[in-house]
Amino acid sequence: MKKLMARLLAATWSLLMAAGFLLTGCSSEEAAGGGIVAGMICLWAFFVAIWIFLFVVWIIMLIDCAKRKPEEFPGGGENTKTIWLVIVILTNGIGAIVYYFMVKKKMPLTK
Repeated sequence: MKKLMARLLAATWSLLMAAGFLLTGCSSEEAAGGGIVAGMICLWAFFVAIWIFLFVVWIIMLIDCAKRKPEEFPGGGENTKTIWLVIVILTNGIGAIVYYFMVKKKMPLTK
């Protein structure tokens, strides 16, 4: 899991750097405003990369929450799994990050 996240982060960073170098390489006087456009495109690419990262984390945490037995949740009541599933589904990436620190990191999935 950690290797997957590290590779995903490295690939995202590499794509952003490559896009930044390619788009800001204008040296001609006709493309004087190109730096601003390139900066906006790089900023857009950064936000898209964050969205993709959060989407991947959301899918991974949603699968973990669905596979985990109800008694494996901290403070496990009879509705804890259902509540966590609703939280992760409705709050997307932010809920997945909260789930990771509140459940997954504290109680790893046992096989």
